[in-house]
Amino acid sequence: MEPVVRESALWGVTSGLLFVVLAFGYRLATDADLSVLLALVVGCLVGTTTAGLSYLVDRRFP
Repeated sequence: MEPVVRESALWGVTSGLLFVVLAFGYRLATDADLSVLLALVVGCLVGTTTAGLSYLVDRRFP
C-alpha cells in the first residue's frame, strides 16, 4: 500500500470516529433524541469524505 493511501485512510478513520464520539457526547450531554444509526451513517460519510479529500490534497500539494 502506498504511503499516501495509508495516510488518507488513517485520516478518514480518525475523522469518522471523532465525529461519532462527538455525536454520542452531544447525545449524553443534552439528552437529545439522536439516532445511533444516523450518527454511525454520518460518521461513515464524514470518514469517507475526509479520506478522499486528504488523498486529493496530498497529491495536489506534495
